[in-house]
Amino acid sequence: MSDLNQTVDFIKEIEKLKSVTRFNRTLDGRFENSAEHSWQGAIAAMVLQDYYPEKLNMEKVMFLLLIHDLGEIYAGDTWVFDDEKKLHAHDRELASIEKTMSLLPEATYVNMKNSWLEFEKGQSPEARYARVIDALVPLINHLEVSEVNYNPDHIRSEMVLEKKKFIKSESEELWKLTEELVQESVEKGLYS
Repeated sequence: MSDLNQTVDFIKEIEKLKSVTRFNRTLDGRFENSAEHSWQGAIAAMVLQDYYPEKLNMEKVMFLLLIHDLGEIYAGDTWVFDDEKKLHAHDRELASIEKTMSLLPEATYVNMKNSWLEFEKGQSPEARYARVIDALVPLINHLEVSEVNYNPDHIRSEMVLEKKKFIKSESEELWKLTEELVQESVEKGLYS
């Protein structure tokens, strides 16, 4: 099989990301899919880059954000507050990444898998910034689309801030934004 055919097979495979349901909703009330989340994250990264203190290769940031959830194709999305499932999420997603990306020509597969691992481990300024964006976008989404007093899981603001606290060491301005989003969510009744 030619490299081009392998690449097309990979493109066909990632169509499945559009079918992975996340826990956040969209404005029309349906659940968001992982491809939509990745797309929104890439755009958010572009418009928020001035609030990150380090110089960034934005092409790399966008690449990381566009591939970061490909591991969910076979592993599914893991809710941020499901601590038990989170324990093994990396291993499940890595197995999914290997299955999905192995359709690519070898050199492309190795590069893409290493980029995914770089994101997971926050091994570069670009990966750390991408992780910040990945954490911020669901906060913005939840605040924007949720109805007043929607908190069926009894999430407390302290729980959210604990999950997002790594942002503080990455960007003072984006941490302030995080705190503001959480406070607005409390005022809307989304967190107690």
